[in-house]
Amino acid sequence: MNIGQNIMNLRKGEKLSQEQLAEKIGVTRQTISNWELDESSPDLKQGKELSKIFNVSLDDLTGDSTFEYLGEADNNRKITIISSIENVIATCDKIQSSSKYRGGKDSPQYALFGIGESNGTVFGVNNTFLGWYEDKEQISKEIMGIKEAFMSGIQSYELKYNVEVEKKLMGMKLIIKK
Repeated sequence: MNIGQNIMNLRKGEKLSQEQLAEKIGVTRQTISNWELDESSPDLKQGKELSKIFNVSLDDLTGDSTFEYLGEADNNRKITIISSIENVIATCDKIQSSSKYRGGKDSPQYALFGIGESNGTVFGVNNTFLGWYEDKEQISKEIMGIKEAFMSGIQSYELKYNVEVEKKLMGMKLIIKK
């Protein structure tokens, strides 16, 4: 579980200090530090409050996925990410990689999601699946490419390292198409 890392990434993405986040939740700065160092974890009530502050689900907050903010939180700039393989276009201000999937040797190991506000969802957040990745190296290259494009002021980015998969009905096994 990466809850500590997720709290730290989300807090920094919102440009909040540990003190500011602690004040919003009603805990001490040391408590926030302990959470981020994985020395302790928020209780359910605190987790729900963190989910509201960061506009993510409780599952996303506590899961093994990792959030990456693309730029400064006070900047309304977003980037459009194009996934030709998945036939998806998403406008995002942060991205999220999944934890490592435990498929077979021919299965993709990671997935990438784009996250941005949506007017059409009940919860106000749109989490869009962008693509599958063969290994950690490939998804890391993609994340760096997206961040570099965003920081350079480029308004769109087409995924380069994602892979096409074939879905099998029995067991939903995913096989990388070579």
